[in-house]
Amino acid sequence: MPIYRRDILSDETHVHGQPAGSGRLRVALLFPSEYAVGMANLAVQSLYWLLNRHGDVLCERVFWPGLADRDRPRDGILRSLEESTALGAFDVLAITSSYELDWLSIPLALQAGGVPPLRADRAPQAPLVIAGGPAVTANPMPLSAFADALYIGEAEPVLDDLLDALLQTNMRSRTGRDELLRRIAALPGFYVPDVEQPLPVTRVAVDDLDATPTTTEILTPHSEFPNTFLVETGRGCPRGCRFCLARQIYKPVRPRSAESILASAREGMHLTDRIGLVGAAVADHPAIEEIATTIVAEGGNVSTSSLRAEGVTQELMAALVAGGQRQITLAPETADPELARTVGKRVTYETVRNAIGIAREAGMAEVKLYFMVGIPGETDETALKIVEFVQRLKREFESLRFTIAAGALVPKPHTELERAAIPPPRETDRRLKRLRKELKARTDADVRIASARWAAVQTALGRGGEELAPVILRAAGGGPGDFERALEAEGLALAKYLGEQEGAMPWEVVGECQLLSVKR
Repeated sequence: MPIYRRDILSDETHVHGQPAGSGRLRVALLFPSEYAVGMANLAVQSLYWLLNRHGDVLCERVFWPGLADRDRPRDGILRSLEESTALGAFDVLAITSSYELDWLSIPLALQAGGVPPLRADRAPQAPLVIAGGPAVTANPMPLSAFADALYIGEAEPVLDDLLDALLQTNMRSRTGRDELLRRIAALPGFYVPDVEQPLPVTRVAVDDLDATPTTTEILTPHSEFPNTFLVETGRGCPRGCRFCLARQIYKPVRPRSAESILASAREGMHLTDRIGLVGAAVADHPAIEEIATTIVAEGGNVSTSSLRAEGVTQELMAALVAGGQRQITLAPETADPELARTVGKRVTYETVRNAIGIAREAGMAEVKLYFMVGIPGETDETALKIVEFVQRLKREFESLRFTIAAGALVPKPHTELERAAIPPPRETDRRLKRLRKELKARTDADVRIASARWAAVQTALGRGGEELAPVILRAAGGGPGDFERALEAEGLALAKYLGEQEGAMPWEVVGECQLLSVKR
């Protein structure tokens, strides 16, 4: 059913009250996906709070696709959720992106808001467009023709300095805009395409996460995690998965203190009993059992994102079950030992079996397992070892319901597999479909496979450079076929991005990490 603006706003609960900034600087926080996804994203939640806590800033949210038909203005212009402000009326458009495929929505959202998508086509009076988020941190270059500035890293340490520069400079004239861009380029973590600056750009990270809690700012029943107060447990991951972007762009590993996490959870429990612990390595937090059991003891229902099989303990499972969680989610990735070494995921059948056994004893009723297809060196036979893997688990745990999710490997910049060749999408899609057929024939598991063609598009976007700007513009809003045709129109081929990568890569504009403190 469609969700309407009036219902969305009336159903929202602001944890720290409604924004009350003067509005001297008006910022649109643009998330290039739908509302339910955006409100489950801690980057959207925390940026909204960080921006609105500044007395001179008023930040409003914009999502794409926009609102239901009944709420769309007759002029067709994309507007903000809070005050129905046209996108082009803001001073700054701040885009946060966690997912490369969402980049295909950015030109549509800008155009619908009355803002020319390409930087070169915008007048000085147009809003300043700044893009950031994990996908941009990994590789800002495909979006460099759309954004005036791209931010690489974690926003907390530099946000106040950025806002000061925006407030102190007349950005509505060409001279003022040029001065502002030079000031932004001098800040840590910013890549500004129109300014000559030293490269690579340092990736910024927060040295002390406890200085700024990262939690839900607005509770809503319309989120993918309805009325759940999300609490970030830390950044980085101590594991050695060779395909994992989060492990690289959030290093070094920085767990928040148990005291900080519990303080945030208690704040959330004033409004809801649903507490979600979020992070790349929740089960690896040194105090995760204490945190989960304390939340449950104080009346909360606690849930977590996907767990590491090695990190599953009786105490943690007991707390999750007591808090209402009924499904354990694990990611073995592959059932073949050689492929496991390739991806750095040394999770054996015994490790997964033991984790599921602990979960069953605690009272879990469902198991969700993630697998990857298209790993370098994979054959039809090694891919189908997943079927035997699941069959063995089903025989041992007949009472549990299993969901199997499988998708194609997407090599990510900055990881050990960043240059690896992957099979053509047609071959990977054939393996995925055969895997689904065999699993359905030999088990009663619920099987879900992702599109190998979309994974190939995501790989191309992640590995591409400035040459993809006209491709993104041409393919905006379309499917994989539209993207492939847009590549061909620019004299490019998908196979170029899926093969082994050689030479200098676009993402090498991103440099080493610089740890910075948050201004207090």
